[in-house]
Amino acid sequence: MIGSMRKRLFILLGVVTVLVMFSHISTQGISVAHAATAATSTIASQIAAHDAQMTALNQQIVKYETEITQAGADKATLQNAINTLNLQRKKVEAQISATQHQVNVTGLQIQQLGSNILDIQNKIQTDQAALSEDMRSLQETGAQPLLMQLFSATDFATIWSNADAVLQVQSAVQKQTDALQTQQNALTAAEKATQQKKYALLSQRNTLTSQQTDLIHTKQTKARLLAETSAKESTYQTLLTRAKTELSSFSSFTANAGGAGLLTHQTSCDSWGCYYNQRDAAWGNDSLDGTKYTMKSDGCLVTAMAMVMTHYGYRNVTPVTINSDPGNFAAYYPAYLLLTIHVNGVSATRKAAYIDSTLVTGNPVIVGVRAYGGTHYVVLVSGSKGHYVMRDPYIPNGNDVSFSSHYTMGEIFGVRRVVVS
Repeated sequence: MIGSMRKRLFILLGVVTVLVMFSHISTQGISVAHAATAATSTIASQIAAHDAQMTALNQQIVKYETEITQAGADKATLQNAINTLNLQRKKVEAQISATQHQVNVTGLQIQQLGSNILDIQNKIQTDQAALSEDMRSLQETGAQPLLMQLFSATDFATIWSNADAVLQVQSAVQKQTDALQTQQNALTAAEKATQQKKYALLSQRNTLTSQQTDLIHTKQTKARLLAETSAKESTYQTLLTRAKTELSSFSSFTANAGGAGLLTHQTSCDSWGCYYNQRDAAWGNDSLDGTKYTMKSDGCLVTAMAMVMTHYGYRNVTPVTINSDPGNFAAYYPAYLLLTIHVNGVSATRKAAYIDSTLVTGNPVIVGVRAYGGTHYVVLVSGSKGHYVMRDPYIPNGNDVSFSSHYTMGEIFGVRRVVVS
């Protein structure tokens, strides 16, 4: 009996210690948000509706992709090219719709999380109010010194009863404290989830912008295709054959001249402009306008144009700059560089010229050479009467090297100067 009472006394002493600690804790509650949000069930139904739309759109996108693949396997005709572009347009439009639905879903999820946060804040206020009430009970119990409570009690039964009451209040305080911590953890998790959804929403909006740009390009490509071919099948076939021949010839040159191995530390800029190499590791593996051709194998003309543009003051232009704009390539055969390209807000057109009369004015010329069983383009920067200095986009460190050390005058074709406007 005495041992049990001694144990209770020790517990009472512990309770007094707790009282002292809790007496320094603020019991003011947080403010409660007044704005009401949409019911959770309503938001959930809206999300489900968007999800259903996205599922249907994604199925449609797969269908379009299959049809585009089939169209690519069909005979190359102008009508087939137009059909492919129409399918591509429909696919991008479906992608835009799906992304828009995803944006809407993410927005609703953020709204849903906001409602959850408000609920949690209300629960925290309720828990704090309950905790404050229990704290007041402890403080009232602890207002009188423990020894005075013991000596003022008429018998041990009263002491025992007082100890039980204090312990019950202490247990309630602990439960409310645990509940408050749980709600605080839930609030932190909800706020973190909201921030993640906001990041996702930003990414989705960027995707939507990119898809809208793709749609514009697709429509422009169809318009250019009809313009470039005069909407005639015969013109389309002629242009297509010429483009295929040139790209195949670039590949043959590279394969026979030593291969398409990547190079490093090739770019060099001086007072003339910049030297670029098509095989530079910075872009050599890039697909040429999204086709099967690559910069390292078939990008000599793109690289030559980039070098010339730096000579005319556009020092930030690189092969990537030109290659990244689909409008610089033929609609009837992507990867075939058009005579007029657009870079940094200006147009650059290759026009027929004579080598010496152009070089003497300080302007470079781009010349084609038939060599190694294929064709290739280089930039002549100075010289006369067959003795020229060139910038060759293929050979390693081909900056300001002798033309005649690698090619002959008889191999030259297609001399052109570049006019920027």
